[in-house]
Amino acid sequence: MKEKVDIIIFSGQSNMQGASGEDGVSVAENCLEYKFLTDEFVMVKDPVGENIGDNFLVPTCNSGTLVPAFCRAYSKKRNKVIAIHCAKGSTNISEWQKGTKRYSALIEKCSKGIERAKEKFSVDKIFFVWLQGESDAILRKSEEYYLSALIELKNALKQDLGIYKFGIIKVGYFAEYAPWQPDANKFNDKIIMRAQERASKVDNDFCLLTNICLKLSKKAKFLNPKEFGPHYNNLGLDIIGKKAGKSLAKIKR
Repeated sequence: MKEKVDIIIFSGQSNMQGASGEDGVSVAENCLEYKFLTDEFVMVKDPVGENIGDNFLVPTCNSGTLVPAFCRAYSKKRNKVIAIHCAKGSTNISEWQKGTKRYSALIEKCSKGIERAKEKFSVDKIFFVWLQGESDAILRKSEEYYLSALIELKNALKQDLGIYKFGIIKVGYFAEYAPWQPDANKFNDKIIMRAQERASKVDNDFCLLTNICLKLSKKAKFLNPKEFGPHYNNLGLDIIGKKAGKSLAKIKR
């Protein structure tokens, strides 16, 4: 009998890509990551991900990510995880929509990973986990715009990949603390936060996994001091991953 697994796709911008400023050392020994370029499964360990054109990038300077901590926390309560990492910093939500090169690359990588996983394992659920929105805050996008774009992206992923739930890690403060941002942009983070909070209230396909980034983004001990704007260090990413992984494991199936 094939081992049962859940597939979790990790996507978003720099804090999902990994920009901790510290070497990634975290692992999830009982979970696997799918590598598209080599078409293989490897143990989940930092740095995760792959450089695929200008669509997805590995963590900057081999930094840590939230992925191993998430997988460890989730797999303790649920199935073994097959992780697929598709993230790139400084991207806004319009760059992830169906019809873009990045969306096509995401579908290509994830479809291949799902296909390979089904050959080796019994795939139970497919989840999509999203940590993105800081760029849209900087661009001063409206709450309605961002919510509509979230729903559009989710609907496309549900149709093209069969995702069960779209999990949101709510963004922390970014524009407010970014030194290059004008005063007019300082409070746009809350607009994106409200849109992400509303998503799970208006559409059952969404689940808000954690709001821990609000707290961590205000405290230097959880941040990379070398990056402009709040980017989480390994400690911060570990906390985010653990909180979000536990939350997803509790989702009713």
